[in-house]
Amino acid sequence: MISRWQLDCAVKAIDCGGVIAYPTESVFGLGCDPYHNDAIKKILSIKKRPAYKGLIILVSDIAQAEPFLQPLSKQQLQRVNIPRERAITWLIPCQPEVSPLLRGHFRSLAVRITQHPIARAICESTNTPLVSTSCNIAGKSELKTTMAVRNHMKAKIDWLVDGKCGGQAPSQIIDITNDRVLRH
Repeated sequence: MISRWQLDCAVKAIDCGGVIAYPTESVFGLGCDPYHNDAIKKILSIKKRPAYKGLIILVSDIAQAEPFLQPLSKQQLQRVNIPRERAITWLIPCQPEVSPLLRGHFRSLAVRITQHPIARAICESTNTPLVSTSCNIAGKSELKTTMAVRNHMKAKIDWLVDGKCGGQAPSQIIDITNDRVLRH
């Protein structure tokens, strides 16, 4: 779990346009407010990740992502909301005004309803999605412990949320429009 103090510090960093590192279902993630383009640019710079690839947003409830997305059908909403053993990232058609820093050169946005208790608590406390990408330099190994993040990223981020990752494989990626699996 996350202490109230850790959660308050993470939320304050996000609200101020900062970048945090936090545990997820598989690895530590880098995150920020998806409405704050400078923070998104900072994540891309930290990772040395090209913007055209896009990023994921984490939510504790799909309703948090609705301002970014085209409306989903009743069947699509049901599929997205089914609890699963393994995390699934859904590619969902997005609103045209969604920043290319988030969606890359795509017309969809990657969205995952997180089951990790710390990531959920952050999303619930900010009541907004959380930009999410693995905490690493592009092409390097993902960081899976607080100590690894402290050793490799501490000077680059604004807050580190202590905790354990869920031990899962990276999320499956599925296109909601055609059920095509892009990552198993």
